[in-house]
Amino acid sequence: MRHADLRLARRCACLGLVSLLGGAGCLSVGPDYRAPETAAPEAWRTPAGESPETLTEWWKVFNDPALEALVGEVRAQNKDLAAAVARMDAYAAAVGMARADGFPAVGAQGAAGWDRQSERVHVPEAYEATDNPGWLYQAGFSASWELDLWGRVRRSVEAARGQLDASLEDVRHLQVMLQAQVAAEYVALRMNQRRRTYAQENIELQAETLQVVRGRFDAGLTGELDVRQAEMNLAATTAQVPALESQIEKSLNALCVLTGKLPGALDALREPGPVPAATALPGLLPVELLRRRPDIRSAERALAAQTAKIGVAKADYFPALALNGTFALAATDGGELFTSAAQDFTVGPSLTWAIFNAGKIRNHVRAEEASTRAALAAYEQTVLAAYQECETALAAHGNEAKRLAALRDAAAAAAQSVELVNELYRSGLANFQNVLDMQRQLSSYQDAQAQSLGQSAANLVAVYKAFGGGWDAAAGR
Repeated sequence: MRHADLRLARRCACLGLVSLLGGAGCLSVGPDYRAPETAAPEAWRTPAGESPETLTEWWKVFNDPALEALVGEVRAQNKDLAAAVARMDAYAAAVGMARADGFPAVGAQGAAGWDRQSERVHVPEAYEATDNPGWLYQAGFSASWELDLWGRVRRSVEAARGQLDASLEDVRHLQVMLQAQVAAEYVALRMNQRRRTYAQENIELQAETLQVVRGRFDAGLTGELDVRQAEMNLAATTAQVPALESQIEKSLNALCVLTGKLPGALDALREPGPVPAATALPGLLPVELLRRRPDIRSAERALAAQTAKIGVAKADYFPALALNGTFALAATDGGELFTSAAQDFTVGPSLTWAIFNAGKIRNHVRAEEASTRAALAAYEQTVLAAYQECETALAAHGNEAKRLAALRDAAAAAAQSVELVNELYRSGLANFQNVLDMQRQLSSYQDAQAQSLGQSAANLVAVYKAFGGGWDAAAGR
């Protein structure tokens, strides 16, 4: 033990005895927790929205009943979320166990047995049994109450409560992640259904073109090369559909698992629907993110819990004082068990103090202090990662919106170009290579437009996830 700690221990031992006799209050060793001061940017590099109200139930900005129903099922039936809630209940029970150490512990015991005492051990005549061997009957209870002079129990309760608070934030964080995941899978489902629709429309268009080319070939108006190129173009577009079907099946199965169902339970979603679209960005200042994101809140509570553990370790420097009592009844005759002559009791304080333990307590304190520094670093890293995620999501959302607008223009122009080149080809004013090029461009731009539409929605989901949306911070749920 260091000299300063030894002097403090001696002083606290005296104070503890005074408080025991005079009923004074007790102290708590170890540092008192203070929330860390964290720097925050004044504003987002990419502007966000102005309305924070959308954060609580952000999925409603898409105005999609199917998506809203899926989110509700995730909140009610997801198995990972249920497991997290169960773990939180375990931490709540741990708080009760830690608090119980501050109360007296009372136990009762009783026994009856055929007993034989050794005849080679001398005992006073007054204690010699009348019958040897003979029956021995015993009953009684014991009580012990550790006086929490140095705050070991209080710090233990503080640490347990911090872990409980952190587990609650972990539940909220998982809820935020799962809601964003189900929305992203739903967006992917609708996006791939749109891509499949575009592919099927282009397959029909290219099949009609193949018929036209074959007719012109039969009439001797074009060569066999045009026929083969038309067949190649149609086959290449047709090959896209099976891959899209696999992606659709993957999203449906993922949605089933997220909502706690077996694969196949959401086949009603196989009917194509619109890709969710919205532009309502959440409004939240960077400094408010510290109070909004559950993972940041969890890291802060974990730091508080770890700080309290330093006090638990330091309490071992000082003597442990307890009030103990036992009351027992013992007799060889069952009829005399409850008589005053069969009583045996002790009442009084006990003191234990680790005088020498080869630095075990000191190293325990050092370990808890190091773990606290690690928890602080983890908290600061969580904050940095949160700001990074927000900035990245905002930038991706803004840039994808610009890309989507350009792809819409390109797809519209490609559709008009296909109509024009088909008329020119039928009139003999354009060669078939122009037709192939325009149809390929149309298929490519329409597919890119569908992907960008889905990516735009997914990026908006990522923004709400980065901002910690999906739970009511004001109501605490």
